[in-house]
Amino acid sequence: MKVIPKVEISNGLMMPAMLMGTFQHTAFRQLNKVVRTGIEHGFTGFDTAYAYGNEAHLGQIINECIRKDSMQRDDFFITDKIDIWQMQQTNGDVTQKVEDALQLLNTPYIDLLLIHWPLPGYFVKTWESLIRVFEQGKAKSIGISNVHMRHLSQLTETTGFMPHVIQNERHPLRSDNEVFNFCKSGNIVFQAYSPVCRMVEPLAASMELNTLAAKYEKTVGQIILRWHVQTGSVPVFMTQKTTRIKEYAGVFGFTLTSREVDAISALDINYKMTPESVVCPGF
Repeated sequence: MKVIPKVEISNGLMMPAMLMGTFQHTAFRQLNKVVRTGIEHGFTGFDTAYAYGNEAHLGQIINECIRKDSMQRDDFFITDKIDIWQMQQTNGDVTQKVEDALQLLNTPYIDLLLIHWPLPGYFVKTWESLIRVFEQGKAKSIGISNVHMRHLSQLTETTGFMPHVIQNERHPLRSDNEVFNFCKSGNIVFQAYSPVCRMVEPLAASMELNTLAAKYEKTVGQIILRWHVQTGSVPVFMTQKTTRIKEYAGVFGFTLTSREVDAISALDINYKMTPESVVCPGF
């Protein structure tokens, strides 16, 4: 089995330098195929959420690997999320929702627990609840997704406890520099979801990216993921194609020059695939 490099979180926990997302994988058979192919190519970090409807499937697959394939629980890195309606239902005290997730995943702990969206009126109370969950050891690290600096400032002013990890949309068309640079300066790991932006036309047809792909004999997707790795973000990619998993595992076998990294960064036009106001009312 190949090995994906790891990065260190501020509390000493080690996280794979690239994770696989499970959004839209609701059928057990398909998720099982994707996860097992990922494991074959070194991917042991998997990102889920209650909203994805696959926590139980993912837990079953991981536990089967532990029982049958001589793997251990700490070989895996599981990211889970608290969703908006869970925050509303509990008025921010999500302790039972975490217990429910642990039961669905059939695991004694979650490696990284995120607030999925910073819902106004709830996300600070939910963050305080996550701090307690972290202190109890039921989550090895905690963080928040889809945030701007104003959300991070509010957490700091209210609780003084900064996230171990931020997960935001990031790709060459949206570098998210303000939050990204804050994370780098504050020793916070930045996870990037939609890391290849579903390969929209401005990326797929980019002369800069295609020239680099030809130079290194890689795909445009590999070039983009390498840009993530070298700029210091942890990409969380999603695919239903097993061939793509093998392709992306090859990201760690070459290096872009600093000038090439800067040229990719220059593609930034603040293009957002997921408008926050649509998903998170009052954002």
